Amino acid sequence: MRSARGGVAAQECLPLDLPPPVPPAPRERPAQVRADGEDVRIRLRNDALASHGWPAGTELLVSTDRRPRRGEVALVREGGRLRIGVLEIQFGRSALRTDHGSTLLGSSARMVGVVTVAGAPLAGMPAVVPRT
Repeated sequence: MRSARGGVAAQECLPLDLPPPVPPAPRERPAQVRADGEDVRIRLRNDALASHGWPAGTELLVSTDRRPRRGEVALVREGGRLRIGVLEIQFGRSALRTDHGSTLLGSSARMVGVVTVAGAPLAGMPAVVPRT
C-alpha cells in the first residue's frame, strides 16, 4: 500500500547553514625546560615526594646534562607534561615512583635531567606559584 502524499516534492529542506567550528581553547603551555646543559629550577606542586622530605613548595634544582639512573629522582617530559619521581624498572619498562603510586613511561617520554639539590619551602610562602 502506498501513501497518497506527494513524497519528496511536498517536504521542505532543513537549513544547514552551520556556524563555523569554534577552535578549542588553548591549553596551558608546558613549562619550558632548556636542554642546553643549564640547571633548571622547578617547584613541587604536591606532596608526591614527601617521603623524601620534599613537601609541596620544595624547590628542586635539576641538572639537564646528566641522564638519570635507576633509583635517582628524575624529571621526565611526556606528552607535553613534566613528571617527576624515582626512576625504576617495572614490567620491563621505565616507571616513575612517587608517594601516590607508580606511572609507567611510554615511548614518547624524554628524560630531562636528575634532581641534584632540594631547597625546603620557606614558612609563609605559598606552595604553588600562580602562573601569569
